[in-house]
Amino acid sequence: MKTKQWSVLTLPCLVLFLFLFASCTLLHTSDLPDLPDSSIISETDQRPIQQQCEKTYFQGHIQFVHSIMFELPTGQSATVIGVTVLDGETVKTALLSVEGFVLFDAELTKGSTLHVSRALAPFDNAAFASALMRDVTFIFQAPSDRDVSVAHLADDTIICRYHQDGGQITDILPTATSSRVNVYSSEGELIRSISTGGRIKVNGELIPGTVTLKVYGLRGYVLNMTLISADRITQENNENIIYEIQADLP
Repeated sequence: MKTKQWSVLTLPCLVLFLFLFASCTLLHTSDLPDLPDSSIISETDQRPIQQQCEKTYFQGHIQFVHSIMFELPTGQSATVIGVTVLDGETVKTALLSVEGFVLFDAELTKGSTLHVSRALAPFDNAAFASALMRDVTFIFQAPSDRDVSVAHLADDTIICRYHQDGGQITDILPTATSSRVNVYSSEGELIRSISTGGRIKVNGELIPGTVTLKVYGLRGYVLNMTLISADRITQENNENIIYEIQADLP
């Protein structure tokens, strides 16, 4: 199968992008919204709404392939191919050049142990690996549901609020065709968000065709992800599936 030719920056430009990446600021635009007691939905009625929020995340064993454009507030951008494999126990992710060459390959276990099996410069540092896996888990894994409030905002928007360790709060705001997820610091400042859209049906389930991640603050950036493919995986094809994508790009 032929490799599709993408209009993107070359690897040297990507190196320059990552160097600039460390000194840019993306300002946050909102703070944690209040949830008055009158807006909270009773526990007996909140489960169907919480299920809507949970549909933001795909359940099951699946491989996603995305075209990922990194954007800085200064206007610089670069594009790579991202492969993410979820199997319920681990999260595997890889970044590939448009020619299919693996630039970075790592696995995060359920116990939060990170194993990097390939990392070419400038991806070969612990800070990059940690930040990348943080983004991947934020996009693809639902927050802990140990402490959840379900409410209607003043404009009647549905919201599921997840209280996380360390005082962080994750808000999920689902609609019929999209979802938005906001993460706030313990001080109530917006620190990252994702928005999804363009849902398409894959194996009978709706998968977001686009995902936009925004990280705010001194090292702010934007990831615009466009779905290339989403495929169920099995025990047989799970091993080395990331490398097989080199021959299978559309």
